[in-house]
Amino acid sequence: MRLLTPLIIASNAILAASQLMGTPSYEYLYTVNATLGERWPIGDYGQGSRVVIPITGGTFKGPKLSGTVTNLGADWGLTDTKGVFFPDTRYNLRTHDGVDIYIQTSGPTQPDGRTLLRGVFQAAHPDYEWLNYVLAVGVLQRPPAESKGKYVVIDMWAMVLPDCNGNC
Repeated sequence: MRLLTPLIIASNAILAASQLMGTPSYEYLYTVNATLGERWPIGDYGQGSRVVIPITGGTFKGPKLSGTVTNLGADWGLTDTKGVFFPDTRYNLRTHDGVDIYIQTSGPTQPDGRTLLRGVFQAAHPDYEWLNYVLAVGVLQRPPAESKGKYVVIDMWAMVLPDCNGNC
């Protein structure tokens, strides 16, 4: 027991410190309506089945950025051996003022059909380089069946650190 006491004290100190940091919040970035092209099945390679879905256009709108989705990108999604779809997208946003922003997303589809996404941005223009440092998360929803899979809707948020009150 004497050997465990320092370990227990240290772990309690770590837990207390992490609780002082607070819980991150989220800032809404935008909603994107992305149009999709015809699916190109690549096939099963043993760990699942890959399909390429072209991202052919669309629009996005949010409080800090808005514009169009260019016809330059695709989802190289994987359906694993359990039937869970994992999108793996790379596409381009063009802002209302003509700036191109590259985005890559990935994440697991949930049992209810929505997909949780991690987003990574690359923006060269000084007005949008803040996106390079964003930890972005999103939720992708598929529209009703009558749309025949021709578009998806994605809400994206940026994680915001809590104020550390001088304890950073």
